[in-house]
Amino acid sequence: MKKTVPARLLVVLVSALFALSLPLPALAHSPQSIEVSYDYKAQTLNVKITHTSNNPDRHFIKEVEVKKNGQVVQRGVYAKQAGDTFAYTYKVAATGADNFEITAFCSIHGSKTVKFSPGV
Repeated sequence: MKKTVPARLLVVLVSALFALSLPLPALAHSPQSIEVSYDYKAQTLNVKITHTSNNPDRHFIKEVEVKKNGQVVQRGVYAKQAGDTFAYTYKVAATGADNFEITAFCSIHGSKTVKFSPGV
């Protein structure tokens, strides 16, 4: 059975549209870095995130989850990010024996998790 020119054109067009839809997740990425510190006096966990974006209206850190000793104690949900490097502060009581796990989630694709212990 011989394919006609319109049928071949349709196959090429559908294939091209499919191929063009694939790179979007490739443009998204997880945060490059997460830096964490703890202020005992203020009882706050300070989280500094670096996540570059050419389109911060669509591609941003949408959520930050803070676990203390394996339990979620804070969850921040955001609609945008303020620049490529930004910081959030979470009010959390802690001792030197506590262990934190902080995860930042990209709005399109990927996440990054770091572990932190405030120490003594």
